[in-house]
Amino acid sequence: MNYCYISGPVASGGFFGTDAATLRERITAIRAESASAPITVIVNSEGGDVYEGVAIYNLLRAEHVDVIVSGMAASIASVIAMAGEHVAMYANSLMYVHHAWTCGDGNADQLQQQVDQLRDADRILIDAYRAKSGRTEEEIVALLDGPNGDGSSLTADRALELGLIDEVLDPAQAIAARLTFAHTFANMTSPTKPTNQTKEPHMDPKEDPAVTAPEAACGEPEKAEEVVETKKEIEKKEEIPEVDPREERIVELEKKVEELTNKLATMTEQLEAQAKYRTVVASAHQTKKADADKPQTWPEALRKHGYVDACAMFPELRAAYIAEATAKNS
Repeated sequence: MNYCYISGPVASGGFFGTDAATLRERITAIRAESASAPITVIVNSEGGDVYEGVAIYNLLRAEHVDVIVSGMAASIASVIAMAGEHVAMYANSLMYVHHAWTCGDGNADQLQQQVDQLRDADRILIDAYRAKSGRTEEEIVALLDGPNGDGSSLTADRALELGLIDEVLDPAQAIAARLTFAHTFANMTSPTKPTNQTKEPHMDPKEDPAVTAPEAACGEPEKAEEVVETKKEIEKKEEIPEVDPREERIVELEKKVEELTNKLATMTEQLEAQAKYRTVVASAHQTKKADADKPQTWPEALRKHGYVDACAMFPELRAAYIAEATAKNS
């Protein structure tokens, strides 16, 4: 199996994460060895640049790859995961989806331009999730909204229920499978003679079936067959059993599960920090807008709100205005 990895932030240039160009080089190298080789992309990313992520998404769709979310697929990384023909998540991994957003600033025209760009980006996200899940646009938009307007955090089971992935993987079983494969590979033997086979140091070479077999085969066929059978019995007796105790295997698995659990806790903290940051940014924008709408003088407050409401809303402006007028008349 050939693997490609998308780790860390999605960013052009590849200096701080994964970019489309680097991933394309890896896939091209795999295809050079075998044009039909299956490729699995392992995703563990908090997201990043929307348009770099779209480039990766389009690349993976064209290459017909499978995708496994090993830890987290958040923001544009969740869109990248949708490119897989078969998408799987480990049971303790997370997916986070939300509307496109920015911390941009500027004048009214610049802000309106950013709004238009965010709408276009949202269209890309919605189409990718719909293409994979088969859900309606209204369902996807509700998912991007989330319960508090800042997106939805999805477990593997929830993502499977929504159709965003095709399979939930058990981390413990995956680790056990890798350990079994590694142990089997380490103990592989030659088809004619086990690598661990040894001879008794005092054995007479004439009594060694490996030495006498060719000579017997030339002169006496019946004895040759006996020698071959004897050699098979010796090899079978000298096969070394597996030396991997169950207790050691259980300890290794427990360590792996603990590592994955700690990693999940870290990812959860990252997601919560991102959500808190977006809330603070949104609150700052609202405060800035409210300050911009606040009257700067008492006459302005009177024009906007009338005498009664202005007195209730802006008593400090009224007091300052009266104090200034009194000072001028004195």
